[in-house]
Amino acid sequence: MTSDQAPARPALLVLGMHRSGTSALAGVLGRAGFALPQELMPPTEHNPRGYFESTRIFRLNDTLLAAAGSSWDDWRAFDADWHLSPAAEPFRTEAQEALAAEFPGTAPIVLKDPRICRLLPFWTEALTEAGFRPLAVCTHRPAREVGASLARRNGWPEARGLLLWLRHVLDAEAQTRGRPRVFVSYDGLLADWRGTLGRIAAAFDLALPRPLDEAAPEIEAFLSADLRHFRPDAPETPAAAAGLSDWIARPEEILDRWAAGEDRPGDRETLDQIAAEVAAAAPLLAGLAGAVEEQGARLEREAALRHEAQTILQQERQRLGGLTAELQLQLHHRALHVAELERHAGELAEQLRQKTQHEAELERHAGELARQLRQKTQQAAELERHAGELSALAHELRQQVHHKGRHVQELEAHAGDLEARLLALEAEHAALLGSASWKVTHPLRRMSLALRRPKS
Repeated sequence: MTSDQAPARPALLVLGMHRSGTSALAGVLGRAGFALPQELMPPTEHNPRGYFESTRIFRLNDTLLAAAGSSWDDWRAFDADWHLSPAAEPFRTEAQEALAAEFPGTAPIVLKDPRICRLLPFWTEALTEAGFRPLAVCTHRPAREVGASLARRNGWPEARGLLLWLRHVLDAEAQTRGRPRVFVSYDGLLADWRGTLGRIAAAFDLALPRPLDEAAPEIEAFLSADLRHFRPDAPETPAAAAGLSDWIARPEEILDRWAAGEDRPGDRETLDQIAAEVAAAAPLLAGLAGAVEEQGARLEREAALRHEAQTILQQERQRLGGLTAELQLQLHHRALHVAELERHAGELAEQLRQKTQHEAELERHAGELARQLRQKTQQAAELERHAGELSALAHELRQQVHHKGRHVQELEAHAGDLEARLLALEAEHAALLGSASWKVTHPLRRMSLALRRPKS
C-alpha cells in the first residue's frame, strides 16, 4: 500500500459450519458496531432472530458451488484452487458489485455465510481487490449438537451432519493458515460474550466501533438461553457407531483449546492427518454415502411430504383461525347488536308501560267523562223538561199578557172616560166656586163645618 492509498477496511469473516452459532456471533458483532449487509436474509422458524448474512451473497455462493460441481451439503473435499480456474472468472465482477452494494461506507464489516468455509480463497481474493482486509473469525459448536440439529431439521442420518461439520472446520482451518485469524466458540460466546469480543479485537488490534457499555443491553437481550435450539443428552451417537468418533473428537478438542487460547505443537499436523484419512476413506465413504444418500433422499421426500402436510395443515389452521376470528368478530358484532336490540326493547317496553298507564288513565278519564256525560244528559233532559214547563208557562203568560193587554186597553179607555169626567167635574167645581151662590153660602158652610167637628 502506497502512502496515498487509504488503509484497507477490516472485514471480519465469520467462518463456521451451519447450525454452529455463526448467526449469533454475527448478530453480536453487528450490535458491537460492525457493519452488517444491507440486504439481510429474513428470519425463519429455524433462526427466528435472523441470519445476519447477505441474501445476495448467499445466492452467489450457491451459484459458485454449483459451478464447481458441489453444494452446501456436500461433505466431500472442495478444490482449493477452483477460484483460479476459468469457471470462476465470470463471478469476480458479480462479487465486487455485491460487496460494494452490501457494504457502503467505511466501517469495519461482518461477512458471514457458512458456504464461505468452502469458498474462502475466492472471497479472500475478492475482498482484497475491493479494498478490504480479510480477518478470519473461526467459530465452532460441539459436532454432536450440530449433527442432531441437522438431523432434526433436514431428516438426515446424524453421521452425514458430522461429516459436513468436519469438512467445514477442516477447510476453514487449512485455508486460513498464515492469515490473520482467531478461534472462538459458540459456548464461549454464550458464557462470556465480552471475553469473546475482547479476543477478536485483540487478535486483530481493532477497536470496537461501539462502546461496550452502550451495546451491552442490546447484546444481553439478543443472547439468551433459547438460542441453543438443541443439546443432545445421549452418550452414544451414530458418529460412534459409524467409526467417526475419533475424526470428530480430536478436531473438536483442538478447536476448544484454540478458542481458550491454548495452541499445542502438533495440532495442525493432527488436523492434516485427519484430513488425509478422510481423503483416503472418501471412496469408501462415498459408496456408503450412496446408500445413505438414497435413504436420506427417501427421508427427505418423506420429510418434504410431512412438511407439505404440515404446511397444508398450518394453512388450514390459519384459514380456520381466520374464519374463527371472523366468526368471533361477527359474534361480537351480533352481541353488540343484541345488546342494542335489548336496550331498544327495554325502551319500547318502558314506552309500552307508559302507554298502557296512559291508556288506563285515558280510560279512567273517559269513564269520568261518560259519567259526566250521563249527568249532563240527565241535566239536559231535566232542562228540556223544565224548558217545556217554562215554554208552557211562557205561553200561559203570553195569554195572560194578551188578556191583561185587553184589560189594560179597557182600563185605559175607562181611565180616559174618568179623566174626561174629572175634567168636567173640575170645570164644574171651578164654576161652582166662582159662582155667586157659592160665595153667598160660604158662612153657612163654615157653620156646618164647625158643627161637624167633635167637641174636645
